[in-house]
Amino acid sequence: MRLLIDERGRKFLVEEGREELHTDLGVVKLAGAEPPAELTSHLGHRFLMLEPTVVDLHEKLPRAGSVVVKKEVGMIIASTGIGSGSRVVEAGTGTGSLAIYLAHVVGDSGRVYTYEVREDHLEVAMRNFRAAGVEHRIQAELRDVRQGIGVEEVDAVVFDMPDPWLAVEHAYSALKRGGFIAVYNPYIEQIRKAYEAMRSTGFRFLRVVELLEREIEVKRVGTRPRTRMVGHTGYLAFGRKC
Repeated sequence: MRLLIDERGRKFLVEEGREELHTDLGVVKLAGAEPPAELTSHLGHRFLMLEPTVVDLHEKLPRAGSVVVKKEVGMIIASTGIGSGSRVVEAGTGTGSLAIYLAHVVGDSGRVYTYEVREDHLEVAMRNFRAAGVEHRIQAELRDVRQGIGVEEVDAVVFDMPDPWLAVEHAYSALKRGGFIAVYNPYIEQIRKAYEAMRSTGFRFLRVVELLEREIEVKRVGTRPRTRMVGHTGYLAFGRKC
């Protein structure tokens, strides 16, 4: 994959081998260009070609529904200790955006087991894993984790599903002692039921958080918060198997 950024900051992901990109700022010839490079469209507009990072892939790869946004991705990784060599279970896959982040963090010595109940979502996710170059770190399956997880002694389990409380006991069984569970839900009723299931199952050090992201405008006339912000997107519940 290649990333092109136009002079307005708009991003385009293009496959290697593609010869040109058609945009509202003109046609950009790609043949023979290798990143980093500066290209010019036939209308005279400038484009920067770069290798895409996981941040760019998270923003631009195809989606079939909502995704866990970056502010929650960072909290999940920071609160569960996921790192190089970690073995992580994720359910559900969606179109793979969180699994791609996790695969970048666990590295070649780790493993991400991602499970999805919708075949159409998993097909999109598999294409995204290949585009991101992390398919060798991910084991993706059609599986209903409410019926069981199928792996043991993992470092973390992450649930992004409508009824995670029905799979909390399976998460406890799959985790090694000291491992973490993270649950993402958009509604407070869901996260409360997940929290109660985690508590009754035996998870310790429980907490629920909500993250709000407010960007700051820096202008010549002054500095102030932007009028709009990334407000509520979801709640996160965390626990640990002790």
